[in-house]
Amino acid sequence: MDVKIYDKLAKKYDLATKIVSFGIEEVWRWMFKKELKKHIKNGTLIDVASATGEMAKAMDFDTMYLIEPSSEMVKIIVEKFENLGYKRENFEVIFEEIPAIKLKKDKKEVIIIQESAENVKLPQKADIITAFMAIRNFDNLEKGIKNLDRYLKEGGYFGIVEMVKSESFLAKLIMWYMENVVPVIAGLLVGMKEEYKMLGKSINSLSEDDIISHFKNYKIIKKTKLIFPIATMIIMRKNEKNS
Repeated sequence: MDVKIYDKLAKKYDLATKIVSFGIEEVWRWMFKKELKKHIKNGTLIDVASATGEMAKAMDFDTMYLIEPSSEMVKIIVEKFENLGYKRENFEVIFEEIPAIKLKKDKKEVIIIQESAENVKLPQKADIITAFMAIRNFDNLEKGIKNLDRYLKEGGYFGIVEMVKSESFLAKLIMWYMENVVPVIAGLLVGMKEEYKMLGKSINSLSEDDIISHFKNYKIIKKTKLIFPIATMIIMRKNEKNS
């Protein structure tokens, strides 16, 4: 993941995403949240590659760890949650020498850690991990999943929404749009035409099977396409040792 790209994009990320996806990402996020809430209502959540924090904001758990390597994205996350009434603590919490920003609102707390999925360290295990449009941005998918798995409780949930390779005719039409139209729009909006050309390549480099192959100690409880065939939702539950 080239963090500099996301640093440059941060301030216009939400707007650009809505425009290039015609708002469909918001629908995917709503569908993802709705399905996850069927299995777990609250608790401790880890949201990986959080971008501007929209997924965590939608989940609204009591304790949320937002993992995001871009410093400019982190600034947007802090601003977003402060606008929701969260107050920043007067100190930085340190987890094994990794600085984290902590915000609180009543009994809820949000801890934002500027780090990658591969290298993040956390002080506790979570009930659920969410990765919304995040997996493709891992520099090392195997290492990232293995590291995150350390911080998920037995019986906990790992939820993923990702754009992946598909051979259907509709998927090929969508990919044509992603490869030829989206870069032009992104160039006009945020001056990042070349960077958005990489998006189509990254989608075609990943399949559902690629993702699932890294979750050998999990049971798939939901796997479905989200409206368009390039988007897939996978929800898994971590096996318990005695089960």
